[in-house]
Amino acid sequence: MLNKYTIVGLVAGCIISGLGVASMIDSLANPIEIRPTNDTFGIGDSDKIRFDAPANSFQTFTVTGDTFDVKILTADEKNNIDDSFKNKASFSWTNTISGENIIQIQNTGQSEFNITGTFELSRDPLFLTYHILVIIAGIVVIGFSAAFTVRKPRGF
Repeated sequence: MLNKYTIVGLVAGCIISGLGVASMIDSLANPIEIRPTNDTFGIGDSDKIRFDAPANSFQTFTVTGDTFDVKILTADEKNNIDDSFKNKASFSWTNTISGENIIQIQNTGQSEFNITGTFELSRDPLFLTYHILVIIAGIVVIGFSAAFTVRKPRGF
């Protein structure tokens, strides 16, 4: 017969391990993270967006404001831009090779500017380790709770 501490530990450990397994399967099935952005900045402000993009990923964003400078640096250097724009400008490109993309935007006008867009990013490979650690934590909880059935510790 299992006591209540063992049952609670088994349930908690199974939930923790299950969440780790589900997250790991999701990250392996979807290696590209899609990150939407919608930010507003004041007069004279600037923004620097830096991210790693996988090969064949599509990046798009639109800047709306009075006047602004945009500098885009991509890994393949075919889509690099360094220019000034007025009112509204839309940018989109497909990365042919994986690498870092850097987008610098400086507001040079007399009004706020808004950035909206979608970026496809590479997932951090370190997250696989995090998922494995969560699974191991659930197994440890199950192991400690199983000890309550074998021998009841003092104080419980």
